[in-house]
Amino acid sequence: MKKTTIRKVFGKEHNILIGMIHLPPLLSIRGFSGMEEMLKKASSDLLSLERAGFDGALIENDNDKPHSEFANEAQIASFSIIAHEVCKKANIPIGVQVMLNDWRASFAIAKAVGAKFTRLDVFVDRVYCEWGEIHPEPRKIMEYKNKIYPELLLLTDLQVKYKTMIKPRPLVVSAKLAIHHHSDALIITGVSTGVETPIGKIKEVKETFPSFPVFVGAGVSYRNVKEQLAFANGAIVGTSIKSEKGIDTHKARRLKDSL
Repeated sequence: MKKTTIRKVFGKEHNILIGMIHLPPLLSIRGFSGMEEMLKKASSDLLSLERAGFDGALIENDNDKPHSEFANEAQIASFSIIAHEVCKKANIPIGVQVMLNDWRASFAIAKAVGAKFTRLDVFVDRVYCEWGEIHPEPRKIMEYKNKIYPELLLLTDLQVKYKTMIKPRPLVVSAKLAIHHHSDALIITGVSTGVETPIGKIKEVKETFPSFPVFVGAGVSYRNVKEQLAFANGAIVGTSIKSEKGIDTHKARRLKDSL
């Protein structure tokens, strides 16, 4: 089987913009407002991203707090329904990411609903965070992916925001390990959501692995998108294109037009 590539999924290799569809709290989580309301917001965000000319959309349940590494049954069930409806309506590739690092649920939902890609916050880096330590097993992750959905495009973070390395090491070492374990694209972030990713980190990884796809995973706005995508293949964008109600079409289009 041929390796899935960013060109195969997005139709190009550069200036790829993926917009975030942040779901309200899912079933069983405090603040859950009902499936109808969730679907309405997700559909609205999708339409805004498509109108702005974005190349893909990533559905994520970051509002399910307190965070945990893995989702419960109710979260998975409600996420699946929303993702299915979004994929049916979409004219751009859709990705799913469950609880930032629930690879089992992400792969399974993606296969069930026809999503084309996923993001995994922790793939090769051992880290600690608000809920404890994460010790990923990349071989186990890939075995499951290849069993359930080998064609799924896997984007993996390196030393991701909000998490601290248990044993620090150079960023390019993490990149080398992720490539070795068959990640399809690498994601670089800064320290937190909405904060610009240091251009030096992007350049370091891209110059070390020039032919391997790299995405910026935080802090991209219309002010810096041209500079950052001069090195990276694409960006995953949320904060800078949102308003109180969700994705703002005008903000998203302004960012797209700034490339």
